[in-house]
Amino acid sequence: MPRGELVQTWADISRAARLLNYEPTINLQTGIALFVDWFKMYKKKRRSEEHDASTTPAEELYRKLKEESEERERIYGIQRFLADVEEQIARQTVLKEKYRSWANGNDVPVPDMTGKHNFTFHPHMMMRQTAAFVFLPYLARDVKSLRQICAWYEECVAFSTDGHLFRSVKPKSEWKRQFNETDEGLYVSEVDVCVADLHNCNSRSTCIADPETKSFRCECKSEYHATAAGSCIPAYTADREKEEQERQDEMTDIFNGVNITQMKTAAKWLIYKDRFSAEGDYMMAPQLRGDVEGLKQACMDLKVCIGFTSDGFLKSALAPFDKWKVATPGTGPFYALDIDYCASENKFHFCDWQLVCVPDGTQGPLFSCLTKRSAKAALKHLEMNHGRIAHNSLTLEGIS
Repeated sequence: MPRGELVQTWADISRAARLLNYEPTINLQTGIALFVDWFKMYKKKRRSEEHDASTTPAEELYRKLKEESEERERIYGIQRFLADVEEQIARQTVLKEKYRSWANGNDVPVPDMTGKHNFTFHPHMMMRQTAAFVFLPYLARDVKSLRQICAWYEECVAFSTDGHLFRSVKPKSEWKRQFNETDEGLYVSEVDVCVADLHNCNSRSTCIADPETKSFRCECKSEYHATAAGSCIPAYTADREKEEQERQDEMTDIFNGVNITQMKTAAKWLIYKDRFSAEGDYMMAPQLRGDVEGLKQACMDLKVCIGFTSDGFLKSALAPFDKWKVATPGTGPFYALDIDYCASENKFHFCDWQLVCVPDGTQGPLFSCLTKRSAKAALKHLEMNHGRIAHNSLTLEGIS
């Protein structure tokens, strides 16, 4: 113990309590914590005051001039935008009134925009920026102006605090956390997007509104099945849709010069025990779940099918091997035909447009998506070896 520390005390506050009505209510631990908080705030305030005191008059003048310039630019940006869109909004208003008048006279449903001017705030969240139809960066964090402009645009149903305006809303499951500050995020109009038809659900799904979050979800209709990617695919049947799809495939074959039937008939089946392509779902055959031979036959019957999972998902295209997912219990092996997936442009694979599809590349046993330079090297290696480049990390079995 340091010299001078108090070892014992006979302090008595009874007189203070009697004369001054002193009744302490904070114990020692709480008092120390409060003192530490006060001291930190005090030191921060002192540092700030010292910094302000060290600022020269010239620096302070420059700071004020810069703030004024930024504020003038912001106001000018708002005025410029309003001037640009004022005439456009006026024309749209006239056209929309004419449409409403015509629709009411012909019993055509008009979107119900009740709640258009009320917004629900979702902190930190953001939709995909490419879905925005207007971007106003000079209004970033100016919620009042963004709310006003979104209200002017009848098709605007959401906006973000960084200046993006949206004319449709995606399901909340597709939103991403993007902002760190609690006052930044996404404002979504309280319009029922399902009733107003301002959602992105396709014809195979039904829009289901969520009143609590002012959002919605896309639920597959009864005749369709949901995939892991969130899309809805039809059930495997020999109905009109299948026949129409096959006729479309036949025309595609004629124009692309690829005989899919001959290619599939000559190919072997490859089995992947621990991985599968999550993309490319085309149809679902729940009645054949677990029936490998039945799924093989169904896939051969459908000209567009080139693979399937054991739980019944029929594939029309595959992702490159480095994009495949690890199989989960119950998924079962994944089967794919050993064909040239690069034979028809963008038909059997999901390579990005700036990449080249290379069969039997070093990324996996079926094909790879490579840059042009890497693709040339891979194709040269293939020609030198006259065969497949083996992929040691994946066990393959050829099955008849």
